[in-house]
Amino acid sequence: MKRTLLVLNTAVAVGSAVSAVIGALHPTFVLATETEPSAGLQMYAQAYAARAVPLAVGLVHLLRREHRALVPVLAVAGVAQLGDLYIGVDRGVTGMAVGATLAAVTHLGTAWWLTRRTVAPSLGSAG
Repeated sequence: MKRTLLVLNTAVAVGSAVSAVIGALHPTFVLATETEPSAGLQMYAQAYAARAVPLAVGLVHLLRREHRALVPVLAVAGVAQLGDLYIGVDRGVTGMAVGATLAAVTHLGTAWWLTRRTVAPSLGSAG
């Protein structure tokens, strides 16, 4: 179970960061549109990447070690994904909505699972 959660959380964190970088570089690719991105869309995509990349890097770092900050960072990452889910649904971006749903469920579910354990939160020493 721990190894599965480690792999799932790492995968969705890295996937979020990669998607953010692609979106910042090519917003029309992520949104599946042919039109030239507006200045507002370009700024939003860059702001999204500025949040998603460091959050993913920090989360992946914490996932690999025993640290009391893991549960709060998983919760923050999960809540951020809920925001992305809302935006994806509101804007009709199916890939964003689906990816954010998977990431939110993974991060928040793992945070919940870790709070049910009696030892310090850790996924790093998978068993």
